[in-house]
Amino acid sequence: MKSKILICLIAIISIIIVFNEDKQDHNQYTSDQCGYYLYLPAVFIYHDLGSLSFYSEVDKVYSLSLYSLYPYGVKRLNKYSIGVSIFEMPLFLVANSYCKITKQYKADGFTLPYQLAGIFSNIAMVILGLIALRKYLIKYHSDTIVLITLICLAFGTNLYVYTSFTVGMSHPYSFFLFAMLLLYTDKWYNNPNKISNAVILGLIAGFIFLVRPFNIIVYSFPIFWKVYNLETLRSRLSFLKTNASNTLCVVLSCLVIASIQFAYWKYITGNWIVYSYQNEGFNFLRPHIINGLFSYRKGWFLYTPMALISFCGFLIFWRKNKELAPGILFFLLAMVYMVFSWEEWWYGGGFSCRPMIEALPIISLPLASMIEYFYKCRSWLKITSFFTILTLVATLNLFQTYQYSMGLIHWSRMTKEFYWKIFGKISFDRAANEKYLIKE
Repeated sequence: MKSKILICLIAIISIIIVFNEDKQDHNQYTSDQCGYYLYLPAVFIYHDLGSLSFYSEVDKVYSLSLYSLYPYGVKRLNKYSIGVSIFEMPLFLVANSYCKITKQYKADGFTLPYQLAGIFSNIAMVILGLIALRKYLIKYHSDTIVLITLICLAFGTNLYVYTSFTVGMSHPYSFFLFAMLLLYTDKWYNNPNKISNAVILGLIAGFIFLVRPFNIIVYSFPIFWKVYNLETLRSRLSFLKTNASNTLCVVLSCLVIASIQFAYWKYITGNWIVYSYQNEGFNFLRPHIINGLFSYRKGWFLYTPMALISFCGFLIFWRKNKELAPGILFFLLAMVYMVFSWEEWWYGGGFSCRPMIEALPIISLPLASMIEYFYKCRSWLKITSFFTILTLVATLNLFQTYQYSMGLIHWSRMTKEFYWKIFGKISFDRAANEKYLIKE
């Protein structure tokens, strides 16, 4: 019950924070956010999904700053995938109807009601993700342990930034989907004969692709669920064969959802599969793992040290969950490798490493095991030390998020010198210290 109350409080706190600034003149649909969202006004308002000819006019009014519309004859390809817009669609339709009926705001897809629809969609996905994660964790841990784990994720990681300060990105939606994948992978293997579990698992997998195609690496997670040696691998193959009809349901459900993206690519380019990121890509021979994890520019462990604590929890998690830990560790290492093989490994503007937000439901497992270990520890020194560290790490995240929201922590150009100059400060003359930032 305590963890349920916490999720309600997180929702309330997020709404209060996000409305702390004036939304009347604020446009959240810029750059990447605009790319994910643009499908909705294109289909429901301007009826122009192909050429997106309306974009130049609304850009003049709202400064959308979207530089990812690529020409294909008379049509233009939006490089961002469709998935986020599908999750934003229900509240978008509410906002669109409100604007058309009341005529208080222009029904152009970017006035205040549309902004509010996007904000509430974003918060809703995070809350639903926490609910799904709670449903999984409560099966294996006490409510108190789940409560502490959810606090650490909601306020001790960069999920907090993308819930309350920078909304409209794909990562909160992927966070929800990864949490659902964790929940329904467990459900399917515990009850493989229930076809609804197979169908839902497939739909989740399809939406993961639809929101962010690169995240299909997480498909390894249900495939290697509780596989930790050759014998369990053979058992898994036997399981898939024995439950072939339900396995097929998973695959077909996934393809039904994924086909939405394939159909869009076909409509715009004439090809079913398109690499929409054009000249951007991976360099798997030269990954930037050290920079990605520890650098002052965007190091995940530096700006989100709760993630480092979670990884340390594998030492405890492995001992208690020998059958589950290897598959989870394999997925996390593979995701770290893939994420930081991206040529622009800092991923543009943002706080900490935003592509790793979706992995937070998975790393919550070793984190919860670590919290449970110290919670039940008989040594008051160990208990006090560990929970003091958790508190300090969460406080640091909250404070640095505030610094980021105020512009003290730069969204992409941080250096060691600049980091320590602004450390612990709430006001700072950035212009006078511009020389310490990475040159643009």
